[in-house]
Amino acid sequence: MPMHREGFSQFLHQRRIALGKRWKTILSDAYLSRATLHRIRHGDPYHPIAEVDSLRSLSNALGFESWARMMAAFEAGDPQAGLDEPATMKTSLEPRSGEEEPDPDSPDEDAVLALSKALNLTPTELVRRLGVRGVGTPPAPEGRPLPSALRSNEKRLARMVPHFVSGVAASKRVEKIEDEDAESKRPADTIDDRAFTIPVDGDCQQPVWNDGDVVLFSYDAYEREGIVPGKSYYLAFTDGSTTFKRVFVDPKDPHVYVLRCWNTKKYPAERRVHFTEVVRIARAVAKQVTPLE
Repeated sequence: MPMHREGFSQFLHQRRIALGKRWKTILSDAYLSRATLHRIRHGDPYHPIAEVDSLRSLSNALGFESWARMMAAFEAGDPQAGLDEPATMKTSLEPRSGEEEPDPDSPDEDAVLALSKALNLTPTELVRRLGVRGVGTPPAPEGRPLPSALRSNEKRLARMVPHFVSGVAASKRVEKIEDEDAESKRPADTIDDRAFTIPVDGDCQQPVWNDGDVVLFSYDAYEREGIVPGKSYYLAFTDGSTTFKRVFVDPKDPHVYVLRCWNTKKYPAERRVHFTEVVRIARAVAKQVTPLE
C-alpha cells in the first residue's frame, strides 16, 4: 500500500516531540546531515533513497532498536511506541547526567554508531569505507555481515624495501652484519623512504613477534614519533650489536632506555642502556605473514 510522504514526515515530527528533543540534537546523535534527513523524511519509507546505515542511525536516535521497529510504529500510527520501556530509552550516544558511557559491546548499543563515533566518522562514511553489504544483499554465513568491496581508488602499489636475511636477535644483543644486498628486496606496504624488513631470531618477543616472522621496520616512524613507550624497536649499538625489544623511557632519567621482552615469563629481566650507546632506532610497524596451506 503506498504511503503518503507527508504522513511519514509528520510521524517523525511527532516522535521528536514525544522525545522532547530538537532535530539538531537528533541529527547529532545520529551523525546525519540535514540533507540526509530531508531525503528520509520526504521519500517513500518502504523504498527509501537514503543509505541503510543512515536509516539505522536515525531509528536509534529516535529511540527505536531498528528501522523495522520504527516502520512498525509508523504503520500503527504510534509515535509513542516503546517510550514506556526503559530499554528503548537508550537512544543517545551521549550519556545523560549521572549515567555511564554506553558499552559498545552491549546489545542495546548499535555497533555501527558506536564505531563511527569512536572513529569520528559519519555512519555513512564508515559503512562506505568498510564496503558493508546493504539492503537486498544475501546474508553472510551464520547471519554475520561481511565486507563486500574494496575502495579501489585508494589502492597503492607496494614498495620494494631492503631485506636483511641475517635476522635481528630478540633475546640478546648480537653482532649482526647489516650490509644491504642489492638483490635482497621485499615488497612492503609503506610510504616511508627509510624502511626495511628483517626476520626475527629468537622467542623473546613472542607471542607478538614470533621467531622467523619477517618484520617491517621504519626509521622514519621513529623520527616522527620518538619513543612510544611499550612499542617494539630495532636498536643498533655503538659496539656493532643489534637487538629487537620493547622500549620504555626511564621517567627518572629520560636519557636511559629500558629494554623489555614480550615473553617476560621466559625473559623477565630488563636491560637499561644509555641513549649514547644507540646509533640507530627503527620502529616495528608491521609483520609480513605467509599463509599456511
